[in-house]
Amino acid sequence: MKPILLIGGAGYIGTVLTEHLLSNKHKVRCIDNLAYEQHGVLKLFLKNKNYEFHNSDIRDKNLIKEHFNGIETVVLLAGIVGDPISKKYPSITTEVNLKGTYNVINICEEKKIKRLIYISTCSNYGITDTNKIADENHKLKPLSLYAKTKVEIENFLINLNKKKELKPTILRFATAFGLSPRMRFDLTVSEFTKQLALGKELEVYDPNTWRPYCHTRDFANFIHQVITAKVDDVAFEIFNVGDNR
Repeated sequence: MKPILLIGGAGYIGTVLTEHLLSNKHKVRCIDNLAYEQHGVLKLFLKNKNYEFHNSDIRDKNLIKEHFNGIETVVLLAGIVGDPISKKYPSITTEVNLKGTYNVINICEEKKIKRLIYISTCSNYGITDTNKIADENHKLKPLSLYAKTKVEIENFLINLNKKKELKPTILRFATAFGLSPRMRFDLTVSEFTKQLALGKELEVYDPNTWRPYCHTRDFANFIHQVITAKVDDVAFEIFNVGDNR
């Protein structure tokens, strides 16, 4: 069995996905630049013979290129994720979310990799002016730099030559919640829980807005379903990930 390449595999979703894939007897090759100094999470996986880790940055195409050898499936999780941090660091966001992502796509094409799963976001829909839930055909209205970079990459992937080897699948993630080896407390459910647990006053802003949520393990399970699906069944498809059902 060829390894599955997780780019950004040491992150909030990536570590949960790693646990899920290893428990299902898959081989996992992880690329991550450990920007948040989350070295400790690697201790959970490094003793597993089906896991390998490479400390690399997707902005350096030459550095990451060799890690794509012998790969058929790439899951691209890496990126500057979220509206606040992309606003605070616009230049880094553009470098990682655009330049870095184009590097990954170009290498996938050069290496004739078949399957690329690109993690996008429900933020692409912006704020809708109706109570209708946005499906995959809903008009995109990205408001933040984060969402704008995701929409640009989505458009690029969907318009790739369908006769070539690379078959991308785009997953628009809802807002994540739930435990992870690489925990995040800047997401609403986690942030609210942490503040209340510490006995701090919780200020709720934009109380009338609504957004979908999805648990970390559900994300991992869904990505696994896409990985194990027939590639032509999910090629050039876009899926919203996050639902009450």
